[in-house]
Amino acid sequence: MRKIGTWVNWQATTDHFQIGDPQTEVKAVAVAWQARLDAIKKAAGMGCNMFITHEQFEYPEPQVARKDEKQPYEVEKRRFCEEHGIVVMRCHDVWDRVPEVGIVDSWAAQLGLKGGSAGNATEAVHPAPAGTLRGLAKHVLTKTKPLGQDGVEMLGEPEAKITRVAIGCGAGTNYRKMVKMGADAIIGTDDGMSYWSEGSWALDRGLPVVIVAHCISEEPGMKNLAAYIGKQFGVKAIHIPQGSMYRLVGKS
Repeated sequence: MRKIGTWVNWQATTDHFQIGDPQTEVKAVAVAWQARLDAIKKAAGMGCNMFITHEQFEYPEPQVARKDEKQPYEVEKRRFCEEHGIVVMRCHDVWDRVPEVGIVDSWAAQLGLKGGSAGNATEAVHPAPAGTLRGLAKHVLTKTKPLGQDGVEMLGEPEAKITRVAIGCGAGTNYRKMVKMGADAIIGTDDGMSYWSEGSWALDRGLPVVIVAHCISEEPGMKNLAAYIGKQFGVKAIHIPQGSMYRLVGKS
């Protein structure tokens, strides 16, 4: 990861070993978007002694929690990992931007978007797969349902005309940058925007937006990470899909 992630500042990155001894001999690797306890237990049951997570092991981020604070969930997860000899490593800053198989390009492929690789960028602009916001929302929904999301959010005039749509990584989406890149519509994520700021800004501009779950947008990239590890290192690597954290409830 250090070799391919030439854009990462490896002296100030979130990508590091979080639990266990880095010198542990790897038997099998589990890959998941988050190191939640149920996923870690599933990994142990499948014989994996290494767990690669995209997001942080702890919530909130360690740097904003009190240094002496240990939440019950964290204690339980750490204890389970230690008892089962599971090493946990975070792979975020590098995998967000790996061309073709990383988070951004994997998401574009899942959405069926054309227009080439984003390279090692965190945002990309593609020709819109539909001509209106309503059409775009319906298109995105067909691509996210197989990943476990039963509905998407739509912000703006449903019949607004669109030609170029931007996508980005999870919580790091920069709407203003996307517009400067030529986008006239955005596929964003729930963690990547706030309705009272970016949402209001988009409405004032007449910028159509479709919102999906953060975890859903990054699931294709995690599946590709497991395949990459298996191919690159000849080790058993298993992707543990986690789907959307929530379900949408509509009118009965």
